[in-house]
This record gives sequence, C-alpha cells and structure tokens, in this order.
Amino acid sequence: MALWLVGCGGHSARTVPVRAALDAGDARRAISALNKQLDVASNKELPKDMDGDNAILVLDRASIQQGISEFDPSKRDFEAADKAIDMLDLAHNVGDSIGEYVFSGSSGRYRAPPYEKLMINTLNMLNYLETRDLNGARIEARRLSVMQNYYRDTLGQRDNPVLGLGSLLAGFTFEKSGRTDEALRYYDEALAFTGFQTLGDAVRRLAPQGSFRSPRIRAVLSSPEPADAHDDSGEVLFVVGYGRVPHKIPRRIPIGLALTYFSGALAPNDVSAANKIAAQGLVTWINYPTLAPGQGQYEIPSCRLDSGYVQLEEAINVDREVRTEWKKIEGKIVVSAITRLVARTALGQGIQTAAGRKSVVGVLASLGTQATLTALDTPDTRGWETLPARVAVARVRLPIGKHRVVIDARGWQRVQDFVVEKDGWSVISLMALR
Repeated sequence: MALWLVGCGGHSARTVPVRAALDAGDARRAISALNKQLDVASNKELPKDMDGDNAILVLDRASIQQGISEFDPSKRDFEAADKAIDMLDLAHNVGDSIGEYVFSGSSGRYRAPPYEKLMINTLNMLNYLETRDLNGARIEARRLSVMQNYYRDTLGQRDNPVLGLGSLLAGFTFEKSGRTDEALRYYDEALAFTGFQTLGDAVRRLAPQGSFRSPRIRAVLSSPEPADAHDDSGEVLFVVGYGRVPHKIPRRIPIGLALTYFSGALAPNDVSAANKIAAQGLVTWINYPTLAPGQGQYEIPSCRLDSGYVQLEEAINVDREVRTEWKKIEGKIVVSAITRLVARTALGQGIQTAAGRKSVVGVLASLGTQATLTALDTPDTRGWETLPARVAVARVRLPIGKHRVVIDARGWQRVQDFVVEKDGWSVISLMALR
C-alpha cells in the first residue's frame, strides 16, 4: 500500500514524458507518450472513455498535432475534447463535491478555466482555415461566440486579449465567406486590443461593401488609405504560437505556514481546528497545486517571406492570462486543502472515539486513517499543458504567383510553398510548443 501511495503523483507526473519530449523538440515522441497514457495504438484513435484525465490528454495531443501540421487529426481531437470538458459548475455533482472536501482536489471532474474553452475553439478554427474549410471555420466561430459572450457578459472580462485572437480569426473567416457585416463586427472586437494593427488595411478594403460601423471602425476609416488597397494581389495570414504555458505542479507546506498565509479566508471554526491540528506534529501538511515556470515566453519568432522578413505582432500573452486567472483562485484552492485536512482529522477522531479514547488500537487507527488520507490527497494538477505561451500574427498582401515562407520559433520550423491567386487567401501557422 505504501509503495502504491508513493507512486501516485497526479496528472503532472503522468505528463512528464510528454513535456520532456517537447523540450527536446521531438513532437512525435510526445504524441507517442500521450497515446500510451490514453491506451491507444496511434494518434488515429480516440480513447474508449473520455472521462477523467483522458479529455485533457486528447486536448494536449490536438495542440501537438497542430504544431506539426497534422490538421485533420488535430480537428478531431479538439472537437472530442471540447465535448468532454466542462467549464461551468452545472456538471459538478454532489459526489464530486464530497470527494474534493474529504478526499482530494483531483477527485472531482475537471472543469476548464474560461480561457481554455476559448482557446479550444480559436485554435480549431485555425485548423479549418489552414485546410481552407470555411464552413467548418464558421461553425467554430459560432461556438466561440457563445463562449465569448459568457466571458464578457457573465464573467465581466471585456478587456481580456484572449477574446481578440478569436475575433481576428472569426472576422477573417466571415470576410472570406463573403459575409461582410459579420466580419466587420468581429474585426471591431479584435481592434479593441493591441496586436492587431494590420487589421486596419483589411477594414478599409472591406468596409465599403458593408454597412456596419462602430467608433473603432470609423477611426480606422478616417486614417489614410493604403496604396495597395485596390490592386489585384492576394493575402496571407500568419499565426505563430511559441513556448508553453506554465503547467501545474504539486506543493506541500506545513499547516502553520498555510495558516499564516490564508487564515483570513477560513471560517473561525476551521481556523481553531487547524491550529489544534498543527499542535499534533503529525499529518500536518497541506497539499495543493501551484504553477511551474512557463516556457519560451521571451523568445522572438521569425517569419521569412521570399527574400524579406514579415513583422509579427504579439496578439496575446497566454502565459500572463494563465497566471492572472490562477491568482484569482489560488487562495480558494489552499483554503479547500486546509478544509480537507480538518475533515480528515475529524474522521480520524471519530474512529478513535469509536475504538476508545485510551485504546492503543484506536489511536493507531486514527493516525493511520489521517496519514493514509493525506497521502491520497493528490493536488489537482490537471490542465491544458500544451497551450502556446504567446501567439503572434501578421497579415500581408502579396503579388500573384509562387511564394515561400520560413517560420522559425524556438528551434521549430515550418517551410511552406504556396501560390497567391488574384484576390486569393491563405492561412499559414506554426505552433512551436517548446
């Protein structure tokens, strides 16, 4: 039993081989490691059961497949994970709550933070644009709109740049679908954030075909018109993700230190009970998750197009958004861990009372129960670990003909030859998850 308890390291322990492979730049090995955890023979298969950690592992696999330009299997994985991962508390049943309260923070159903749900639809829309499937891209854009409305209206987060990247891709999707006013509405949302200055030329070209206007759209239209606004060239949209967001790791601190940091958030009865526990000198550790360092957030990707370079704009710092969201809930997570400790102690005391206060067997049973539950209290380190730390974009017009682009980020490279047709378009991306 002791050996089994030592080996129970939680989700982050399961994904060590995946992170190690990505750190070495070996995406194929990372996918193989995920397939092993999912108990499937290849990345062409989905696990039989999408409950538990499997949905998150499939989500990780989707990101990696996108990074090596395997867009069709990436689509399938994103969509399967999107259906299996909940965001709201509506799926949080009584059994989950009891498990988290008494047993472990990782026993409940995984609920993705809102930015993860936004990024699922955003990155899958990118898959559809890469394969020039505008119908599929529009479906993802509609799904994204539902999440964006929740993010803005229910959570009140109207200034979060995660919204901007999705709006850029959705606007591009509807523009190329010939739905001008819908495109302009999405572009208006994207223009609310920095990193989308190249949208100005597109808005000036598109606006005369539609009727939608807003203060931001009018401001763009009042600026000088670009010289190539009416030429017969085509355009390409580059999307480059690089690095990885911080994953969660388990942390253990003494109950006394935890009370010093977080006693103000506890109920008075729990503070009193926790102080009594601290005096025992045994089974007095608090287990909770925290964030590890991110990967590559200070790198600068390059995009070489033909004989020159394209200036990429940072569209979103995902790493920063992850940390901002985590700060909102970290205190609650630690308080929950302290509450679980109090509950375990109460259970142990109940066992000791049942066996007799002065009974050696009762004392040992009480301590053994508390020690076992502490060992089983695995911090919830689940999360989407293969999200890029940052995403940069660029949109350029090119003359008709053949072109070559070389995108490089953190040692990952994509070389792509493509043809620009009159008024044609392409979307070319790289997700360098290293």
